[in-house]
Amino acid sequence: MSALPPVHVIIPTHLERYLDFVLVGLARQTVAPASITVTCDVVDERIDEMIRRCADWLGLTIHHVRRPHTGTERLAQVRNNAVRALLDAGVCEGRLLFLDGDTMPSDHCIEQHAILGGGVDLVLPHRVYLSQEQTLRLDAGSLLRGEMNIEPSAAQLAQLSRLHRRYVLHQRLRRLGLAKSHKPKMLGGHHSVSLEKYRQVNGHDEEYHTWGTEDDDFCRRVYRAGGTARVAVRDILVFHLHHPTRAPRDWFDRPNARRFLRRDLPVRCSRGLDSPLEQARVEVSVIHPAGGAANPDSDGLGVAGAADYPCAPLPRGE
Repeated sequence: MSALPPVHVIIPTHLERYLDFVLVGLARQTVAPASITVTCDVVDERIDEMIRRCADWLGLTIHHVRRPHTGTERLAQVRNNAVRALLDAGVCEGRLLFLDGDTMPSDHCIEQHAILGGGVDLVLPHRVYLSQEQTLRLDAGSLLRGEMNIEPSAAQLAQLSRLHRRYVLHQRLRRLGLAKSHKPKMLGGHHSVSLEKYRQVNGHDEEYHTWGTEDDDFCRRVYRAGGTARVAVRDILVFHLHHPTRAPRDWFDRPNARRFLRRDLPVRCSRGLDSPLEQARVEVSVIHPAGGAANPDSDGLGVAGAADYPCAPLPRGE
């Protein structure tokens, strides 16, 4: 078997909530990530502390990219900030795996992205939405030690299978020239893309503000640039941890949706990876583990009682 390509994990977040579970999932991988970058659109000491403690507890080196909040969410720019930091560090090949900060990857996630990404630009998985009850049962220390595993229900797996079939249909329609321009679509919170293709389309379009639809735009531009994709909805499991969400708005009422409907936007976006929108200075730091290796006998940062921690646990953000 040929060597697998490096997979660089990028975790955009603006909260420390559940960040420890994302990192525990990465510590459990059958194939280690080439790098881990947490990228933030806010400067928050709670996130800083969570990263430092997880680095020590899990034995992970974590790159932290952050800049002050702009007054509105700029998810597209935050993703690009992470990739710019990787390029500045000398990364020139491999895949970029994007995971939202409220998800936990299954043990074979990175290995499957590396394998299924062979010969294609995009890998298109999805995620299992855990219920509040399933989420509250999770304990980060038990997960790290292998004493606990996340078990999706039959209904959740059936839902993934139905979605997988729909994505495959969209892919067939695309080959016939009958699919919508961005389908099969990409889930911004879990996908991987080759670094080469990411650079070709100039990354995410930073003129998309807030969140939503910026991932559809990116996917559409990859397709327009001749990009290829592999559907992996039922093949790569990532678990979305339950939390309150904002009430959905009408899709057409969103500024991002109105921008997406324009037909004059270039394949290589004007304000992207190589041409960012103005922002405050971006800080990049590398956090190394103090002990050098994971300590599975510690309860770490999970939901155990404060007496089990090296210091009191940080509260979950809202």
